[in-house]
Amino acid sequence: MACCGNNQVRGRVFQRPITGECPVCKPEEAINPAEDACVCPPLGEPKLLTIVAPVVFDECGINLCRVVDNLDKIFDDVDFERDNVAGIELRVIDIDFNFGKENGSKVETLVRRPNCVRVTLSQIDVTFAAKVIDQNCRVIAEECFTIQYLPGDEEDPYFDNDTNPVSIAIDVYAPYGVSYKLDCECEPVISFLGFVEDGDHGNNALRQGIITQALAKVVNLDVDSLSAAIGLTIYIKSVYFVQYKIPHKGLCVPPKCIPVDIEPENACLDFVEGDLLEQSIQPLELCCKPKTIKHGFCEVEDPTPAEECPKKRS
Repeated sequence: MACCGNNQVRGRVFQRPITGECPVCKPEEAINPAEDACVCPPLGEPKLLTIVAPVVFDECGINLCRVVDNLDKIFDDVDFERDNVAGIELRVIDIDFNFGKENGSKVETLVRRPNCVRVTLSQIDVTFAAKVIDQNCRVIAEECFTIQYLPGDEEDPYFDNDTNPVSIAIDVYAPYGVSYKLDCECEPVISFLGFVEDGDHGNNALRQGIITQALAKVVNLDVDSLSAAIGLTIYIKSVYFVQYKIPHKGLCVPPKCIPVDIEPENACLDFVEGDLLEQSIQPLELCCKPKTIKHGFCEVEDPTPAEECPKKRS
């Protein structure tokens, strides 16, 4: 074990800036947890906790709208007249920004403005999870489908300079930079925070850099022509994980589920029906010990008394 001058580790060794004698070289010395938490971790509840939280540094939103034709092909099991369709509920579950493609989206660094980036959205493929609702608020069918917004070409039949233009460009405050796709070139990318669970290809996890979220609504449904106008709101944010200190009000202990049936008492049953185990090693700020730690320590008053634990039925 590396200790004081008996360092067997190659290279330089660094320690946390804490005081006190080495507990290995001088084991007869009393060990203060505040002096070496590696030997004696502090027990109890701190007054402040350090957390890493995702912080929105900048945010703005845009509205787009385009018409979708041939609803009978998207919802091929629905007869819109016979089933008395009253509306379609939409949820945006994914957006493909088509980075690297001609006329696709891109993120660019601004000249002489190092703390901002220009986000250009173009030819974005939006995937919806849709529910068809009848006049009695019953769900008739559920389907997923993908349509394109911001067509990138004025000749596109769904182009509209006011509601669905060729592209949208927005300057975003991003002082800590953006996320990159590692390939032959470091290509800046945008993350979409959605509802797809697919391993490494899912999008339901928050990432640093430029992220987007989206909401959608059918603003007009024409059952006769089997078409709908779908409005899309896209929120663009710059998000970074930052450390903060928060006031600590005591560890959160989940409530214990109580069995309904009465069983013969034994040691294992007493444990199963007793209190839940609690984590007892705290961050590096001394305070009172948790109420579950008793042996070898002086009794202290619990500064954050919890409610009485539920008892098993008798």
